[in-house]
Amino acid sequence: MTSNFNKELDLALRTFIQEPDNFLDSLTLVNSLHSFTVLASDQPYAIALEGQKVTPVFTDKSDLETFRKQQASARQQNWVERPSLEVLEEVINYQLDGMVYNVKRSGDFGNTTVFKTSELVAFVTTYTNVINTLFDEDNQKAGLMERYYLVPVFIHPSGHDGFERTFPTMSQAEHQSYIPLFSNLASFAKWYSNPEFGIPFRKAQGAILTWKIDDVRFPQSGTEGTVGLALDPFDEEHQLLKWEALDN
Repeated sequence: MTSNFNKELDLALRTFIQEPDNFLDSLTLVNSLHSFTVLASDQPYAIALEGQKVTPVFTDKSDLETFRKQQASARQQNWVERPSLEVLEEVINYQLDGMVYNVKRSGDFGNTTVFKTSELVAFVTTYTNVINTLFDEDNQKAGLMERYYLVPVFIHPSGHDGFERTFPTMSQAEHQSYIPLFSNLASFAKWYSNPEFGIPFRKAQGAILTWKIDDVRFPQSGTEGTVGLALDPFDEEHQLLKWEALDN
C-alpha cells in the first residue's frame, strides 16, 4: 500500500500556525489536508483536553511515539494513516468538539493546534471551494470574461444585513487607478507579499474572493475613480483592461 504520509503536511501546518490569517498559507494547508494523510487511530478515539473531547491526530511520527508513551489509552489504539477529512467526518458523526494536531505536554509546540469542529469544517470548505473554482480544468480553459479570478476586496458592513465593498488599487505612470485581479497563484503571491500593496491589504483585513470580471464591474459600487482592471499586474505579460473596452 502506497503511503501518503508526508512531512509537507507538517510544514504546511507549522507555517499556518505562525500566521493563520495568511490566505496563501491557509490555501496550502487545505491542499495538503486533501493530499496527505495523518496518523490516527483506526477507531473513533477522543481524549479530554481543557474540558473538550477532541480526537488526536499526528503529522509527526515522533510526536505520536511520545504521546503513546505518556497516554495509556493511546497504547491501546491501532495507529494508521488516514486522511484528515475522513477523521473530521468521524468527529462530526460522534459529535466531538474538535481535532488536536500533535498534542504534547512539552517540547516543540510549533505544529500543535486545536481545531474546533465547526471552525475546521468552515475553514476546509472555504479554501476547498477556492481550489476547486480556480484550478478547475474548465476554468483554466475559460475565456477572459467567463473565467474566475482571485480578487482582493474590502467588505464593509452597511445598514441592516447590508455591506459595501471597496477595492485596493494600483496606479501606472499616468496616475490612472486599476483594480488588481489574478489568474494564478504565482502572480497573486507577488502582489500579496509586496510591502506596498499586499502587506497593507492584509493588515487592513481584506478578503480574497473568487469572482468573474462582471462580479467586479457590477454593481459599480467600489469601482469609482478607477479606469479598469490590472490582470496579473506583476507579470511581464500583464493586461490593463479598461472599463470601456470591456463594455464592447
